[in-house]
Amino acid sequence: MDSRTKFILMIILEIPAIFISIRIFIHFLITRQARLALRNHGWIVLILTNFIQLVIDLPISMSYYYRETVWPTSDLFCALWDTCEFSLNSIGLFLMAWISIERHLIVFHSQRIFQRRWKRWLFHFIPILFCLLWSPIFFFILIVISPLCTNQWDYNFLSCGAPCYYGVMIVGQFDFCFNIVIPNVIIMLANVTLIIRVIYQKLSRQQVIHWRRHRKMVLQLWIISSLYMAFWLPVSITILIQITIDPSFMIDSLSTMQFFTYLIPLLLPMICLSTLSDLTKKILRRIINSRINIVGAVVYTRNVKPTVAAVTVR
Repeated sequence: MDSRTKFILMIILEIPAIFISIRIFIHFLITRQARLALRNHGWIVLILTNFIQLVIDLPISMSYYYRETVWPTSDLFCALWDTCEFSLNSIGLFLMAWISIERHLIVFHSQRIFQRRWKRWLFHFIPILFCLLWSPIFFFILIVISPLCTNQWDYNFLSCGAPCYYGVMIVGQFDFCFNIVIPNVIIMLANVTLIIRVIYQKLSRQQVIHWRRHRKMVLQLWIISSLYMAFWLPVSITILIQITIDPSFMIDSLSTMQFFTYLIPLLLPMICLSTLSDLTKKILRRIINSRINIVGAVVYTRNVKPTVAAVTVR
């Protein structure tokens, strides 16, 4: 896939993704019950972070694919760009991982954990704050401050090449394992075990959970987390094999797989919209009503025109 094709694909998806994100924000803003529900806080933060990536990070990548060079050519710009992109990708993975874990708490332990204020902070707000703060601090220190080495940027490569800390083996491997591999593993395991637990509880005679109450929430998690697993797992597995077994494993396909991770922020608003049934129904209802009004106006115009003409002749 050449650079121009990547640019066209991204720009086609970018515009509707931004408008859908804004519509989702409006929905949570005007719907107090949905905005205050603990189960939606993680999604709201994830969509907000995703929106920042849509309007700040992705346009820079699209500029590179269009020009086939980095612009503007500045070392500070490259450092800030890498910090922004790495941080937003990592925040998305950590948030998705925590949301996957939190669904276990909400479905099976909601009465015991979220009734007390200190427990809500410990098991709800503090993990979200960690997801938001860890990555920007980590990458700002390693890339912008760069105490371990001196960055040498190449403006002919995406993200200006790689930051120099990649060459420090322990730090680079820690970054890859902690910020990419571990969240992916948590997302996969948490979703699989959630389904197993729900099925087990449903088939057993112990009525511990109300499946109808939580079915929508579990399905929503599976749909959105599948987007992350579909694009991040191939990259993670490939790089892990390159590090541990064969450095040349799928070396020619890695750049394409890494590009596909850009589809996560581009597709996430549309997938989130599909899981918000109330908002989807509102949008469809408005579309149908607008079409009915247009058809009614056309019919009315066709019926009125001959009458007007007849009056004019008389």
